[in-house]
Amino acid sequence: MLGDMGNPIRALHVHDAAHVGRNLVETARSMDYPWEMTDIPWYYRRSWTGLLKHPAARTKPALWDSTLALQSVRADVVHLHTGGLSTHMRWVRRPWVLHLHGTDIRTRQYEASWRPKLQYGTANASAVLYATPDLLPHVLKLRSDPVYMPITVRLDETPFWSPVTDRVIFASRWEKIKGAPEQLDTARRIKAERPGAELLGIDWGDQTEEARAAGVTLVPKMSRDDYRTWLASASAVVGQMTDIYATSELEALAAGVPVVSSADHNWYPELSHLCGRTPADVAAAAVRVLEDPRQASRRQDGPGYIAKVHDAGVGVRTLLALYSTLTGGDQG
Repeated sequence: MLGDMGNPIRALHVHDAAHVGRNLVETARSMDYPWEMTDIPWYYRRSWTGLLKHPAARTKPALWDSTLALQSVRADVVHLHTGGLSTHMRWVRRPWVLHLHGTDIRTRQYEASWRPKLQYGTANASAVLYATPDLLPHVLKLRSDPVYMPITVRLDETPFWSPVTDRVIFASRWEKIKGAPEQLDTARRIKAERPGAELLGIDWGDQTEEARAAGVTLVPKMSRDDYRTWLASASAVVGQMTDIYATSELEALAAGVPVVSSADHNWYPELSHLCGRTPADVAAAAVRVLEDPRQASRRQDGPGYIAKVHDAGVGVRTLLALYSTLTGGDQG
């Protein structure tokens, strides 16, 4: 059994998409499971030029593929994050899991250059996971038995919530895929209702000028740790205006920041939602939160929700059960 610490299953995670892979591996290692992490090697990431361009293009995929195959010999199961890397698993002879995180399956599978990679991965993986509920119809086009694996964050590494009065942070970049038009509408409504509120966002996306015009002060992109600390300075966080909560919203919830967004309540039944789904609903809820952020935080109980559904420890235990089925209890 996988939980038998006398002979635990060894897992190799490949690539760190959205920090999920590293969160899981580091948490597993803290629980004394022998999981490892490997990423795209430097020579594969590098854009080779000059006389080395064509030789590198021919040799670097095979070099990485063979390296992965050798690394996998020491593992009982291999866990690949991001569908676009699927073909690099061609020489791996261990059970392997394909973990789809978003853009890879939501949009890239419909691009001619990407579709064969996704087809290969979904056809050959021992199991296919998807990270957000909205991805299911896209995954079902290629695989009939995918498993929902909620995005995981590190509750034990969450910064302390220290809200600045009347500070509202827009957590996502200003692009259509994140619901930028609805975010802009929400920002305008908050500014009209509460002119003194400080609206902040990231200087990222093709609609940043519109965000500035809506009264949002934009700050440069920052490191992950700085970003999480920044989120924890908000009295309220406006999440991406789509159907889902992504990592940014979950990081804010973990800190206890009240989060308002248009996420589909049916997909997150364990969470106490503070608003409806339209920009008018979200803006009105943000204004209400600013009246008493502490009370809103207690009502939502983001940390409690994260602990039950999205904490990396929960993710590790979910994967332990899955890996056990894939290896048949044989730790090789």
